[in-house]
Amino acid sequence: MSLRENFISDAPDEETGGKVNAISQNKTLYIGQFSDTVAEPELFQEAPTIKEVFEKFKPQTNVEFQTEEGEAVEETLSFKEMKDFEINEGSGQLVQNSSFLLSAKSNIEANAKIRKQIEQNKRLRDLLAKQQSKEELRNVLQNLLDEIDGKN
Repeated sequence: MSLRENFISDAPDEETGGKVNAISQNKTLYIGQFSDTVAEPELFQEAPTIKEVFEKFKPQTNVEFQTEEGEAVEETLSFKEMKDFEINEGSGQLVQNSSFLLSAKSNIEANAKIRKQIEQNKRLRDLLAKQQSKEELRNVLQNLLDEIDGKN
């Protein structure tokens, strides 16, 4: 990756020819491949806004996620605006636009909520402190899960 002033590119200097015009100091331009398809570069000057650039090129990429069980889950991520690249600690558009990431986020939040409730519940904390009562609670919860799943 080369950096000249505030222009960043993965392309070697030979590809860019070193002919780079500086942009405003409060902006950074990143050029890279954001889709799975490889196309010949083209000069595209008809778009006065970045939204129109996204509409023309419709960048998207296929990604493979892995579940906790180790199974592969394939998903296509599409980008319609710059905000679609934001992660923002799990609340950005990248997570919102992905069913897999949204589901993982929900699981993380549910686990955090349960953990917080356990930490704040003195009776439950005391129950979990003893190995025998912990095993009894585990059996009760497993029986409830089996009942929900229709195993009993």
